[in-house]
Amino acid sequence: MKQHSRIVAFMVLASFASIAGQTFQMDQKAYVPFDASTTVALECPDSAAAPWLESHLKEWYGDYAPKVAAGVTGLAAEGDEGYAANVDASGVKIKANALAGVKWASYTLRQLAIAKRGTMKTDGMILPTLSITDSPHLAFRAVHLCWFPETRPQQIERAIRLAALLKFNYAIVEPWGTYKSEKHPWRCWPNAPMTKAETSRLVALGKDLGITLIPQINCYGHASFSRGGGSLKHSALDMHPEYAPLFEPSGWNWCLSNPETQRVLRELIAEMHENFGNPPFFHIGCDEAEPQTCPECTKTPNVELVCRHIAGLSEFVKSRGARAMIWHDMFLDKKDPRWKDFVKNGNAEYVEGLATLPKDIIICDWQYSYGNMKGKREEWPTISFFAEKGFSVAGCPWMNYNAMKPMADYIVKTPGGFGFIETTWHRLRGKEWRLMYMRAADAAWGSSVSHDVSFQRSLRMVDGDMKVKDYLDTGYYNTQIPSEYSGD
Repeated sequence: MKQHSRIVAFMVLASFASIAGQTFQMDQKAYVPFDASTTVALECPDSAAAPWLESHLKEWYGDYAPKVAAGVTGLAAEGDEGYAANVDASGVKIKANALAGVKWASYTLRQLAIAKRGTMKTDGMILPTLSITDSPHLAFRAVHLCWFPETRPQQIERAIRLAALLKFNYAIVEPWGTYKSEKHPWRCWPNAPMTKAETSRLVALGKDLGITLIPQINCYGHASFSRGGGSLKHSALDMHPEYAPLFEPSGWNWCLSNPETQRVLRELIAEMHENFGNPPFFHIGCDEAEPQTCPECTKTPNVELVCRHIAGLSEFVKSRGARAMIWHDMFLDKKDPRWKDFVKNGNAEYVEGLATLPKDIIICDWQYSYGNMKGKREEWPTISFFAEKGFSVAGCPWMNYNAMKPMADYIVKTPGGFGFIETTWHRLRGKEWRLMYMRAADAAWGSSVSHDVSFQRSLRMVDGDMKVKDYLDTGYYNTQIPSEYSGD
């Protein structure tokens, strides 16, 4: 069984594990220095690799940072994200084909390094002797982050930094009325924290760490940029009711027949895409919508209106050099017995409408409301369904931990399987956040075994990088005494 190199901290491993060329061997009884006396022998043909490694070792370890001696040989295989690392009495060696692999290798070593023993204050680190050859199970490994008005901005940065440290390479950021558009400032809550400057800062931070940020705008349902239910808030209409023509009378959907709606959405997409550094993907949402009720929208068959809307936005995203992503649920028939235990919110007409959508759209199949959430579930027929229709499909779990590894495996073996997106929704605190991140990272890198004890150390590394000083921003609970507000 493959052991993902990220998860073995605090395990005593003297044995050898191998699968498909992935190897890991470690002896925690034999340590070597990892300090200013150490030189990391780096072999990588990417000219950016050595400067990046030198800079970050200095950032992490200060005056006792190891030095870097660069070469260009690199690995013979394993792609841009693969790497090999060796630590023994002769020193520390890293091999990779590209900067991405060097980043992942450095994160592995960072998580395995501990402070020298026998002193009051740290004056250097030590590493266990080890030999690793590692590469990801899936090329697209993402977390989905919601930025609610209640979300502390520090939580978002911590979530991005931690996702990178756990070797996710994408983060979909969905603002719920918190993105401060300069083109349409009415489209957010007052004092929205996700300003253009803050967004650019986080995008640059992610790029440096190895994680690309992908923007999301809900372009069909969730037009209120809020969750449903009796506590519905509307980030536009509650403050600016004059914009009512852009939305269905209930406010839940955008009014798709209104040409002004189409103009506003394209302007928001263009603004946000540019602010995110023009990434290769843009998520346009489109989940949990209601049937149109406005007198103009009802003049056109519902599915025709919706599919034309999605296809048009997809083509607009494509014109900007990116691929559109959508949630899957409106395109599974609620009455189809095949989907009895799966998330579905559509009808037979929507299924027929799939044929009219551009095939470069990525379907994000969120499946976490079926039967026994603790079950393992080996087969994912909804992923196959969309793949057979010609779409690339990303599997999207939530808190169904035992299903994550089988889902990742299913995506790998399914033609059209695109990647893995761990959704987090309102769970960026508490034990569920820890489990979501750890288990999803394991699955995306091909491991079925998670060792949660390393989460705390990883989180403290992130806190140190952020220079966290506020009690609320430490740990993975807001407080030590859980309450309904603590993130438990």
